[in-house]
Amino acid sequence: MSDFPKQYDPKIHEPMSQELWENKKIYTPNENTSSTFYIPIPPPNVTGNLHLGHALTLSIEDIMTRYHRMKWDSTLWIPGTDHAGIATQAQVEKRLEKNGSSRKIIGREKFLDECWKWIDEYGGNIQGQVKKMGASVNWDMERFTFDEKNNKLVEKIFVDLYNKWLIYRGEYMVNYSPWIESVISDIEVDHKEVDEKMYYINYFVAWSDKELLVATTRPETLLGDMAVAVHPKDKRYKKLIGKNVILPIINREIPIIGDESIDMEFWTGVVKVTPAHDPSDFDIARRHWLRTDYRVIDKTGLMSSEAWVFAWLSAIGEARSNIVELLKSKWNLVRIEPYTHSVWFCSRSQCRIESVVSTQWFVKASVMAEKVTAGYKKWEFKIVPERFNKTFEDWIYNLRDWCISRQLWWGHQIPAYYHKETGELLWVTRDPSSIFEKYGEINVKRDDDVLDTWFSSALWPFAILDWDFENPSEFFKKYYPANVLETGYDILFFWVIRMLLMGYEYTWETPFKTIYLHGLILDESGKKMSKSWGNVIDPLSVIDTYSTDALRLAVTLGNTPGNNLNFSMKTVEEYSLFLNKFWNIIRFAWMNVGYIADSRKDLIKKITENRSELLPYEIWILSRLSMITERLTGGMDSYNFSSIWSELITFVRDEFADIAIEAYKIEKENSKFGKEVISLCVLDIIALMHPYIPHITETLYWYITEGWILATSSWPTIAMERDMREEKNLEQIWEIVRTIRNIRAESWIKPGEYHDTIFKAKTDMVSNLEANKTLLAGLGRIDNLIINPKERDPQNYAYGICGSVEIYIHNEIDIAGIQIEKERIMSLINEKKEYIRTLEVKLSNSAFTKNAPEKIIRIEMDKKNLAREQLEKLEEKYSKLK
Repeated sequence: MSDFPKQYDPKIHEPMSQELWENKKIYTPNENTSSTFYIPIPPPNVTGNLHLGHALTLSIEDIMTRYHRMKWDSTLWIPGTDHAGIATQAQVEKRLEKNGSSRKIIGREKFLDECWKWIDEYGGNIQGQVKKMGASVNWDMERFTFDEKNNKLVEKIFVDLYNKWLIYRGEYMVNYSPWIESVISDIEVDHKEVDEKMYYINYFVAWSDKELLVATTRPETLLGDMAVAVHPKDKRYKKLIGKNVILPIINREIPIIGDESIDMEFWTGVVKVTPAHDPSDFDIARRHWLRTDYRVIDKTGLMSSEAWVFAWLSAIGEARSNIVELLKSKWNLVRIEPYTHSVWFCSRSQCRIESVVSTQWFVKASVMAEKVTAGYKKWEFKIVPERFNKTFEDWIYNLRDWCISRQLWWGHQIPAYYHKETGELLWVTRDPSSIFEKYGEINVKRDDDVLDTWFSSALWPFAILDWDFENPSEFFKKYYPANVLETGYDILFFWVIRMLLMGYEYTWETPFKTIYLHGLILDESGKKMSKSWGNVIDPLSVIDTYSTDALRLAVTLGNTPGNNLNFSMKTVEEYSLFLNKFWNIIRFAWMNVGYIADSRKDLIKKITENRSELLPYEIWILSRLSMITERLTGGMDSYNFSSIWSELITFVRDEFADIAIEAYKIEKENSKFGKEVISLCVLDIIALMHPYIPHITETLYWYITEGWILATSSWPTIAMERDMREEKNLEQIWEIVRTIRNIRAESWIKPGEYHDTIFKAKTDMVSNLEANKTLLAGLGRIDNLIINPKERDPQNYAYGICGSVEIYIHNEIDIAGIQIEKERIMSLINEKKEYIRTLEVKLSNSAFTKNAPEKIIRIEMDKKNLAREQLEKLEEKYSKLK
């Protein structure tokens, strides 16, 4: 074993730890226990790169996984990637375009070959980046949403849902990306503020001199209007309901209808209903039995053949301009105003989204949701934080049918077959041989569309456990449902709810017992990160500059469930400095106790068997270690990862490093088991920190134990029951030491000098002072320590008070020094008076005395009485200095 390095070098030690974990296969589930912990990883895009959101997800999930692994649970964390239909296809199409080709030129089969080549070439990037984050996933079970097993299962489930009438083919309003030439989901849409114009158009009421004023941003769509709608209770228009208006330009009559969805306060309160080009209008049309398929704009953004003389013109360009001019000439256009509003754009191509009525495949999500809501009401799964229950309920109780077909080639091709000539749907099946036999294979065509990526992702929790209709698999039986699903709150609807739909439909139980939702990673000013804004931070560059562990702390701490986190490089730098300090603390302990050869079990046995021979400070630090172990374990179990870390840091820095190690050096000659006590603290501290900062803790453990592996060691348990009496006694000693150091500093006594010190204490404190004289002398730099001398109060001593203990530190001073001491004592008197005033205000507050528990009131009264005693002694000391 090499010497313990003086400094921590993450560029050397982090790769070493990752290689160690992989070689030892620490991720292999423990087969010697019935207790399990299973967490499904949200699969990143196979051709993507790690971003800060991934870093957050991996860090939190790795904290959970390492904790449960150290608790000896059979832990399963399976890595995987998503085939990312749109993203992958877009990348491959760009490559083909650069080479002067396209998918339509080479055909579907060759295009899919190109996609697989792309996956082979770039698909390994994300895996290497996951490893760099220190994620202890089970690489032996890695999965892909488009692997052979998953593709087979996806097709089976599609056919089964179709046979159960839960999947159907029909017309509906969908988001369409003209550039991708496919339907896309809401999560693949960007909302952008656009400066446009609001056009006010008069629709003349038929056989009347009345008119209705309509406000619209899209005058080109009026060619497809099927009605105008008003609220049935709107006094301005209710008498007109049932009459007709003359559609401008076209001059045909369309009805005036009443619909409660119309906002009477929004613009003029009159809405043109264009069912084929607006989702809200589509819903209105279905309620009123209006035609929904009259399209005047095609999927490419050009006016359709139904658009009269405007056919094949750009809808928002030439066609709009011509229609506006025609409206002016016919006196229908009243005015035009500037208007800024949110417009949907394709997140991949940045082209403007068209809302179109299209024939697609749909899942009856509302029907499948009945099982989910039943499980939700029975508390079969819970959401952390609880405030997202309301968001979940808003979604699950108002689900609309889910459009699952996409006009892509890369993905799970829909197993539906049609007659080539008639277009008739012949059957939905995984085995088309009987259809080929009946109609002839040459006359049968498979559906060109593929399934929405979220369809296969919805099966993820049970699919990666090799669940199947015929054989659910031993893995499924042992680990399902997952203990927890950890993901961002932004995909609660897109992924989480759909996994619940599929989980309850096929396993008849929730796919996960807890849904832990984290927030978004924003930039330092709270703005969403975007390449266009230039505020994206590459986590890999952060790792290269600082370390993985520093990045893990920066994205994890301060990130409470469901809340967004403002990410700052300054925070990463601060945690990087902390890691160096932590290394120095453990190395300093090693310099005092040496390498640790005894196991934790042996150390605990030796300490507990000889408890009566432990020194007071040793009992104290073991009691405090039990406290922090209990607190951290409880925090881990309740997903409270951030605040308990702060408590752990306080313990390590203020109690272990500043006091316990110093106390060990002072009491070394008097202690029989001090080395064992400090050694146990070192092992437990490193283990408690391991889930958060696995690399540095693994390295420290390796050095200090000369080769032991931390990742597969056990989670610390309570080594010794807490001794509250000794904790109280020693806290009094530490407070006295802090007071001595303050007096010395204020009296300009040099840190290295030892001075005689006198303590005047009540009887109940004397025994505590006597028991810790050596400790007080060492920590307080005391030459001769005297307790309650018979002589009168010394005059040439610096004075202070701690609790009921008066402290006198010998300090030869002249007249000028006496004046300085008087000023110091007067400052203490003023501070004490202000403190008493604060307590009196609190105790005189009737709201406090009425509502606070009696115990709390008594504590505050005791504080006031003690402060008054201290004030009297300070004033007495001041008067003597005169």
